[in-house]
Amino acid sequence: MLSEIQINILSELDRLVHRSYELVALSGIVTELQGLLKNSKPKKRKKVEFALRFIDKYKIKILDEEILPIETTDEYIHRIAKKKKYIVATNDKNLRQKLREDNISVIYLRQKTYLSVDGFLG
Repeated sequence: MLSEIQINILSELDRLVHRSYELVALSGIVTELQGLLKNSKPKKRKKVEFALRFIDKYKIKILDEEILPIETTDEYIHRIAKKKKYIVATNDKNLRQKLREDNISVIYLRQKTYLSVDGFLG
């Protein structure tokens, strides 16, 4: 989770992505985070608060894409990334593998000290 790392995420993204980019968050993910904020234990709530503050602080664009009733969160992220040709940032091993199977590039945290990429960033 973002709150547990001691790196400058934006500097790391600039190091990896050698072109202009825009950070976006899916509306379904933001809604899920807001739900977790209300229903989580204190330790998890702190992590969720950090993620929501990060989205707010850096004015990350919320992409209004609906999660389908039959989709898991991972399926939702995968569908939108494939449709929009987005690069996905995640440390979820299973999601990373599924994304890479469809040639979707993934940025992930390595050793809690830097970001790395699977795939081509163009």
